[in-house]
Amino acid sequence: MKTNFFQQIAGLGFQGNFLLNIHQDETGLQTVSVVLKKDKAVEGLPPMLFKATAGELDEGFFEQLARPVQQTAGLISNLESYQKELDKAKKNAKPDKAKAGKAAETDPDEDDNDENNDLFTPPEDDKQAKAEKKRLYDEAMERVKTLAQHTKYAEALAQLPDVADHPDKAEAIEAKRKTLQAGKEAYDKLTASFND
Repeated sequence: MKTNFFQQIAGLGFQGNFLLNIHQDETGLQTVSVVLKKDKAVEGLPPMLFKATAGELDEGFFEQLARPVQQTAGLISNLESYQKELDKAKKNAKPDKAKAGKAAETDPDEDDNDENNDLFTPPEDDKQAKAEKKRLYDEAMERVKTLAQHTKYAEALAQLPDVADHPDKAEAIEAKRKTLQAGKEAYDKLTASFND
């Protein structure tokens, strides 16, 4: 029996590994899982799953597979290109650092680490950014304190820093929020009783 299965695979134009897994259940349905891999450019791509009878898979498998394969190949190609450009930019930026008066000594291990870092490696924490964030937090809390002292609770609540911006200060922010809310409720009751 002659098939054109491998010619169809070649026609998809993907260079890399096709990992196929075919499972047939007791009802005769087949589940085909296809994973595309190329070097280690993209880890953790989910498999493409196709579930149908053998006849249905014979008729439409490659038509259904063609578009996701092209999209995945494009993604991998874009990431590889971007990573190359990013590495090139890192190499070009190193002499600028030396010109700025920083130490120009090169460590052979440092170059290896740069190659291992990729687009998805988080950057190192910046002390200046942390100091600015702390300053903004402190200023906001001071404004909140002043507004609360002048019984402007609604404005003070609005000025509270966001917990999402300062997760390390979440407890302090929530405690302050509860205190301000209690003060606002008490002030509102007192104001309402005077107006009656």
